[in-house]
Amino acid sequence: MIRTCLTFWGEQAETVAEAVRPDNLPNMSLQIDADCFCLQFSNEKIGTLLSTVDDLLMNIKIAEEIHSCAEER
Repeated sequence: MIRTCLTFWGEQAETVAEAVRPDNLPNMSLQIDADCFCLQFSNEKIGTLLSTVDDLLMNIKIAEEIHSCAEER
């Protein structure tokens, strides 16, 4: 089993974490603090783990962009 933890910091951390929460799989856990969040997950295969990281990073990027656009209005 391969395990990883991704930690993200920033003013938008809580909002972004809540935006990606619905995408979490059963093998994922999400911890949210005021200015950071941590996603922990595991998988048997490194390729699947890397694909999950790639998907998460894209979803987080989109959530940050949407949050920034909403703040500008």
